[in-house]
Amino acid sequence: MASGADRISDLPEDVLHHVLSLLPSRDAVRTCVLAQRWRDLWRSVPAVRVAGARGWARADAFVLFVDRLLRLRRGRAALDTCDLDLRFDGPFPGGERHGNRWIRRALRRQVRVLRFLLSTVPRVPLPLPDSPLVSDSLTTLELKGVLGNNQVLDFSSCPSLVDLKMEDCYVGGLEMWSPTVRNLSMRYCFFYSNYRARIDFPSLVSFKFNKNLGRTPLLERMPSLATATVRLDHFCDDRCSNGRYDDCGDAECKGCHDYYAPSDYGCVFLEGLTEAKDLKLSAYSDVYLFNRDLKCCSTFSKLKNLVLNAWFVAPDISALTWFLQYAPLLERLTLKVSEVPNNLVETEGSYSQLEQSFAASHLQIVEIKCKEVHGIILKILEVLNANGIPLEKISIRCSGHPAQVLIQTNVNI
Repeated sequence: MASGADRISDLPEDVLHHVLSLLPSRDAVRTCVLAQRWRDLWRSVPAVRVAGARGWARADAFVLFVDRLLRLRRGRAALDTCDLDLRFDGPFPGGERHGNRWIRRALRRQVRVLRFLLSTVPRVPLPLPDSPLVSDSLTTLELKGVLGNNQVLDFSSCPSLVDLKMEDCYVGGLEMWSPTVRNLSMRYCFFYSNYRARIDFPSLVSFKFNKNLGRTPLLERMPSLATATVRLDHFCDDRCSNGRYDDCGDAECKGCHDYYAPSDYGCVFLEGLTEAKDLKLSAYSDVYLFNRDLKCCSTFSKLKNLVLNAWFVAPDISALTWFLQYAPLLERLTLKVSEVPNNLVETEGSYSQLEQSFAASHLQIVEIKCKEVHGIILKILEVLNANGIPLEKISIRCSGHPAQVLIQTNVNI
């Protein structure tokens, strides 16, 4: 200003707090030199935002800054958001001591949104303490690079928690539980116990389970579930080392030995998804979990949109017949097709092909996606025809072809 007046400093304190909350915390702290009015404003900003350790001479200097940033906040200043994105090219200096202290301090400040993301080279998970997280205000929690046991994975002491996201985390406990979480995402998490962990989130509406390692957990029923996306690949331990889709009987086979836990638990995973309206199931062909679960799974009575990727063609496409029979409200079906590896052994006595059924009467469209038309595509068309689905409801799209490809076959319809 020509007059030299400081109009910004005259703004109300809540406006200045909002402006500072949009900045990285290091920049927010630097505003303390602007004027007397700004000297302590950073101590009560409602958001803490820290990303990486780049730009710091030493990693321990960065750690010291974060420690003081949280410790020197004004006593009664509420913290709405705490976003700690910690990336180190080496180990996290004093990681377990500092990281856990920062999480607890944020919770004591009544934080609503807490993101604690840790990446180190080499990757070493941060062990969380053997005690539950306690907060009446926490609504969103995102964790990356941590190790949790039974106590900390019990989120029942966070009664307002709605959104939970975990990535690159180690699940060391045998149970994850929350009565309030509605949205759960788990990506690249490692279930490293020899026994199956149990996931119990009865209020869940949205569920994403993508490329996780180890034994697939036991999934309890979720009455409010609307959408679920699941992908199991070569990191999943639920595969037979002898190339079978059922129990090979070999005590040395890690995949088949002690498959169920407890032994009288029939359906491991799919039973928990039976209330979904929108479902995507993707797995490598040699991951047998879904095929085994279908033998004792109940009806998907609300399912309207279903995407099946790769696994359903093995061993005999009877999984497709199962869904046509036991998803009576299904309206849209998408099939992403791949060949069955030659080394896999078809299971004798697999759940048999069902007789023609009118259970698929609501089905409006079937989309088949593949690289090329081969024998499996013809078998799929036979199954669809046997279940009363006319060809005009079926489209086949080959990758690399710019337009929809309608295949004329010699299938007896």
